[in-house]
Amino acid sequence: MNEVMLRRFSVLRSVLFLAAAPVFAQGRADAVLVLADDGALDAPAVHAIRNVAAGELRRRGIAISEDRRTEGTRPIDASLSMLAADLGVRRLFALRVGGRLGAKIPLSLEELAPGSLAPVYAASLTATGLEECDVVTARLVEAVVDRRSAESTAGMTSVTATESKPFAKKPGERFWFIGLPVPLYNANRGTPAGFSLGYGYEAENFRVSATFGGFTRDSDGISYGVLEAVWIPFDSEVSPYIGGGLGYMGASTHGGMGGALEAGIEAFRLHGVRALAGVQALIPFFDTNRTNYTYDPITNTTQPLQISGRTMYPAAFLRLAF
Repeated sequence: MNEVMLRRFSVLRSVLFLAAAPVFAQGRADAVLVLADDGALDAPAVHAIRNVAAGELRRRGIAISEDRRTEGTRPIDASLSMLAADLGVRRLFALRVGGRLGAKIPLSLEELAPGSLAPVYAASLTATGLEECDVVTARLVEAVVDRRSAESTAGMTSVTATESKPFAKKPGERFWFIGLPVPLYNANRGTPAGFSLGYGYEAENFRVSATFGGFTRDSDGISYGVLEAVWIPFDSEVSPYIGGGLGYMGASTHGGMGGALEAGIEAFRLHGVRALAGVQALIPFFDTNRTNYTYDPITNTTQPLQISGRTMYPAAFLRLAF
């Protein structure tokens, strides 16, 4: 009887162990996040800043320990190293709140080696008030985890007031565009010439503008006035873009409606002056063929000569926006 009960107990214990194993595996932490300095800020604000950092780390696939010993402010000393060893974590993050400098709040995040507490990577930024602390903390996590500078994580919606102050950055701005288009045809003939002037509005992910200009090479050119819209996929310092537009064009002594296609790179998007480079193609919707007349001295007559026009006028360009 005892032997039968023993076997049943062993089976039950095995079943319970197998059922609990996934739970233990899910609860196992990869890292510890501690608050090394609270900057004498209010406890609810500091708690919120730490929660943002922990949430961003988890969003990036890093399991943060929920052990109560990681709560509160902890010094970076041997006791922290012992705690990391006791929890069996591979990564250790220390968040510091530098206190208030007027309205500014310096924040920093470090990754430390759990055993030696030697710095692995660190990033710091300054928030202008508590309202920016969540954005700044998220950027610090991105910088430390991806091993990037904190400045490189800025986007048009996450740039801080301190960073944007020198450039008077706003989410949407109006710009004048001065361009230098260079024809990409008749490469071995003539000297290229071109100019464009535009005015438009640019936001985080799009731009609308009106542009007037023209370009020519070897007396073969086009003038235009178009309304354009472009898509800008990234809100970072540098982004590619693509777009097009419609307008009125003149080529080969003819005029009419036409379309424009454009693709390029826009740089210095967080600055007051931006630079654009790319290629464009102007496509007349009208006949661009033209007739030249040549004099034949033998027959003493003028003979017509039909010259085929272009269906597309491609050009490269450099452009400044200010």
